[in-house]
Amino acid sequence: MTTNRGRKDVIRDRMAGTGESYNVAARNLKAMKDTAATRAAVLTQRWTPAGSSGEPCPCGSTCEPGESCGHCHTRHLHVKRYPGSVTDVEVWADRYECAGCPSSYTLTIRLAGRPWGVAETVVRGGAAEEIVQATVFPGVVHPLLRAAAAAESEDA
Repeated sequence: MTTNRGRKDVIRDRMAGTGESYNVAARNLKAMKDTAATRAAVLTQRWTPAGSSGEPCPCGSTCEPGESCGHCHTRHLHVKRYPGSVTDVEVWADRYECAGCPSSYTLTIRLAGRPWGVAETVVRGGAAEEIVQATVFPGVVHPLLRAAAAAESEDA
């Protein structure tokens, strides 16, 4: 069992190593408790797209084959994956881009067992309203929560 002093020492060590504030370091350590899930989320998001439609997709899941482009009739390739919700941690967004023109589209998918963060219910406000708040695993880039995370780190 970790004592309060031991936990604080671990947080201070992380602060020294990363340059994060105490609050940010504590939050990131809490999110990293399940390091296997953190590693899986980073691997789910970061991969190099296939060079052509003849190669299998390296995303590591069952992505849909790209549709034919309505403009140039070339196949769309799966090129990117990022979190697709601000509260549902198993929802991801897959981006497909045309190999022949600038056309693209995005599909929202659910990858059960591969969350991009941790969702928890917190009480906020004077009315003690319960809301769902998601914490993104370190290393995962979330385009919708980037502005909120930057604002929090400036406050800390």
